[in-house]
Amino acid sequence: MNSNSTPVFLVGSVRSGTTLLRLMLDHHPNMAFNLESEFLVTRMSDNGQFPEIRKYREWLTCDRVFRHSNFHIDESLDYVELLNDFLNQKRNRDNKVIVGATVHLEFWKLRYIWPHAKYIYIYRDPRDVANSVVHMGWAGNVYVAADHWVDAEREWAQFRPQLHDKNWIEVRYEELIADSARELRRICDFLQVAYCDGMFDYIKTSTYTLPDIRLNYQWKTKMAREDVQRLEFKLSEQIAARGYTLSNYPKIAVSGITRNWLYLQSRLNKFLFRLKRYGTALTLQETLFRRLGWKELHQDIMRKMDSITDMLLK
Repeated sequence: MNSNSTPVFLVGSVRSGTTLLRLMLDHHPNMAFNLESEFLVTRMSDNGQFPEIRKYREWLTCDRVFRHSNFHIDESLDYVELLNDFLNQKRNRDNKVIVGATVHLEFWKLRYIWPHAKYIYIYRDPRDVANSVVHMGWAGNVYVAADHWVDAEREWAQFRPQLHDKNWIEVRYEELIADSARELRRICDFLQVAYCDGMFDYIKTSTYTLPDIRLNYQWKTKMAREDVQRLEFKLSEQIAARGYTLSNYPKIAVSGITRNWLYLQSRLNKFLFRLKRYGTALTLQETLFRRLGWKELHQDIMRKMDSITDMLLK
């Protein structure tokens, strides 16, 4: 694959259904989709300046998701060639025609490498996204967790107008769950491949089950009333703009003092989550070694923490 090829990127907020859809796409006989691949872009500057290749190769070896991708690093290649080689490895390994990857963060930078790439943007009710983010330990409350959704929506809104209409499609998670075959046919039409029932075979090779309508709008039963009210105060316009209905709870306002407290509380809860998941020793060592700049010791601790994360992730 060269820089003029057209891979497909599945983009959107974390916890918005990207893993489920990626598994479906990866089980199409013509499509190979790599897992979360932020490593393709996060070391690139905002103006498209590529990282120094030696430092980039070194950084890759410490990235948890990159290691799971099982890509070989060819030290003879420059940055652009190396990224294309990664996708080629995925496509050739799976013996597929189309290759793609999931990217949650800074996906707009992909244009610097693949100016003609295609994009599938998946979005989900932000209340469910926020609740799931808290469950993962990536934020300490739903008010702060919603920032993941906000950032993805903002990034997509700024990036989408730069794309040709034929190069992007949006998928609503709730519709993917409610009528998966219909949505997958629509995606296949977009990618100009035939729909295949084999896309549901992901249940044979993963811990994911078939789509269940009960996965939609879980916030209605799993989120505290006050959390819903605060989040809707924060995102009422964005929720409505995406076609979601606000709850019938009375509206409340979040003062500046309360907002500051919620962000402070989130930091504390995230730390407590890490203590519970990784133990006191690993958590404190990671913090200490990172702040002191003890690179090798920090990398060793991160590998141990990554092993624990891998065992717990679905």
